[in-house]
Amino acid sequence: MQRVMIASWLVEVFMAKLNALDDTLVTRAELSGSLDPAQTREQLDAVRAEYQSFVARYKSDLDRKTVYDVISSHGREGELLFFANAVNDYDYVLSYWVQRERWSEALQVLKRQTDPDVFYRYSSVLMTHAATELVEVWMRQANLQPRRLIPALLDYDRNYEGPLAQNQAVRYLQYVVNQLGSTDAAIHNTLVSMYASHPSRDESALLGYLESQGDEPRFDPDFALRLCIQHRRVLSCVHIYTSMGQYVQAVDLALSHDQVELASVVADRPLTNPALRKRLWLAVARKVIAQSDGIRAAIDFLRRCDLLKIEDLIPFFPDFVVIDDFKEEICAALEDYSRSIDRLKREMDESTQTAAHIGADIAALDRRYAIVEPGEKCYACGLPLLSRQFFVFPCQHAFHSDCLAKKVLELAGASKSRRIRECQVQISKGLVGGAKRDAMIAELDSLIASAW
Repeated sequence: MQRVMIASWLVEVFMAKLNALDDTLVTRAELSGSLDPAQTREQLDAVRAEYQSFVARYKSDLDRKTVYDVISSHGREGELLFFANAVNDYDYVLSYWVQRERWSEALQVLKRQTDPDVFYRYSSVLMTHAATELVEVWMRQANLQPRRLIPALLDYDRNYEGPLAQNQAVRYLQYVVNQLGSTDAAIHNTLVSMYASHPSRDESALLGYLESQGDEPRFDPDFALRLCIQHRRVLSCVHIYTSMGQYVQAVDLALSHDQVELASVVADRPLTNPALRKRLWLAVARKVIAQSDGIRAAIDFLRRCDLLKIEDLIPFFPDFVVIDDFKEEICAALEDYSRSIDRLKREMDESTQTAAHIGADIAALDRRYAIVEPGEKCYACGLPLLSRQFFVFPCQHAFHSDCLAKKVLELAGASKSRRIRECQVQISKGLVGGAKRDAMIAELDSLIASAW
């Protein structure tokens, strides 16, 4: 305690001495009747150096609050900042410069900091008054969390009125996204909001960002869509709708703003869904025909789609249009129909001939037979074929009925195998009789023969 009191008292002595020497220089009076101004200045420098040496050596014996109060009461700015820097109280130094709106001095102190909390604490005010320099400082700090700088960026962007290319908040977010590869949705959503809310009607920056995100965007599509609709970013809205697979909404929005070319590009996107693609092109056709001054120009434009035919477009033309305006298209459509009819006729004739051949083959089956030699053997067990019931196939392969059933059970599916076993059990144990037994035997023969 005694050391603290003595050290604080010595600070008071130093401040009084420095003030006295400053006063002497200002009034250009001699200090003791023998010192001239040059000697006074030398003595002032000596006392200041002695104070700095004292602080550097005995800073552990100095109470911060007491020293701040003492030096402040004497109005010694340089000595106050020297003490704050000596005790590593950079927060006090930053606060001091910020309160006096000395932004360059505050940034010089900030450049030497490594504690992220210091950056978060002073970023809002510094971003407002020294955005370009502050962003440079941010970019050199690898330990910052960009998400925690978003409030400062939004405050700056809210009051920014210059071109988008010079927006320092956008510049920093682009650096975080492109150079640092951030995947934080909050960062991407903030960048989208700044692009969308800028007063300029140019959407190239926003569209470039949206296209760069590909099929797996880091931003929230619903959030981005609401922003784009709110700020009437038509091209961006169409892009987001398309990326979400909502082609109908994308085409309708583009057509509502007379963006026919854009709607045409979107209408060609669903290549795997011809029905949807045709529906989209019909919407484009209605708009093109309504806007077109000449029928020929409308038809030439709509020829870009291979799904539309003249009969699809006729309902969209005005009632007073004469047929001569698209006579060639009607003739071409009739020729296509004629060729289609001829092709269908040929297919019908071929089908009739095929049916006749099949009927003849079925009729010939009734007269088909196979000759079994007395010594022929079963292809499965090798025993004489005529010893018990057997099957003979058109390929001349012959099997005992029970041998063929075993083979079928090995190769057939689970359901068919189960049904074959059920039939065999019921027939062998006499569980069915009469006509029902004959029907089951026929079913068993059919299952075995057809499966093989």
